[in-house]
Amino acid sequence: MRGKVALVTGAASGIGAAVATLLSEAGARVVLADIDSDAGQVLADRLGERFVQCDVASPESWGNLIDRCLAEAGVPDFAHLNAGIMAVEPEADFLQIEDLPLENYRRIMGVNLDGVFLGLQGLIPHMRGPGGAITVTASVAGLVGIAMDPVYAATKHALVGLVRSLAECLVDTRLRVNVICPGGVETAITPAALRESEMSTMPAQVMAQEVLDLLAKGLNGEIRVKLTKDEPAFTMPAPLLE
Repeated sequence: MRGKVALVTGAASGIGAAVATLLSEAGARVVLADIDSDAGQVLADRLGERFVQCDVASPESWGNLIDRCLAEAGVPDFAHLNAGIMAVEPEADFLQIEDLPLENYRRIMGVNLDGVFLGLQGLIPHMRGPGGAITVTASVAGLVGIAMDPVYAATKHALVGLVRSLAECLVDTRLRVNVICPGGVETAITPAALRESEMSTMPAQVMAQEVLDLLAKGLNGEIRVKLTKDEPAFTMPAPLLE
């Protein structure tokens, strides 16, 4: 990673912060991006890296982020599109789908899905030629049903399908795109209901190690799953088309 340029969204906390930290420690020049400018700038200052405030749901914000990255660090060799939220705030109760405000639905779609689409759309033209890797944070909720937050699961299912399909478009290039699907992780978006349940969670640093491995040598189109701290990660087989 030494001397490489890396861009990380959702970098102010959780998995994104852990990934940015490991990349910086490995010698990469890291551009941290997050809507939380206070926490993001504090971490960037601590690491000696750059921070750019970015609302990933905004095309204008993405345009500014990419322009800043290109001007101040260079074309990314690696990008980790990690920013994500759940349908309700972390301390709020989950809602039945008929009770979920349209505002919440639009917000989670904007961050979780639009935020990755806009990142891919903006980054791929710059990264396709020189090559590298883009890793997207999905979730085990992108592979199975999650009754307490179906809309969150819908966004993560969409990301898995998007990356699998996009990988087919990149087979003749030097650019790889892949997905990490964590189980429970100790992050700021983990709702109280999950934190208080018996679901096993793992430190964000555990997932960060998997992300760095995917960036460095993960396969194009790989869907990697890491369920618990002690279980090894595994790769989902590609679906067979009849």
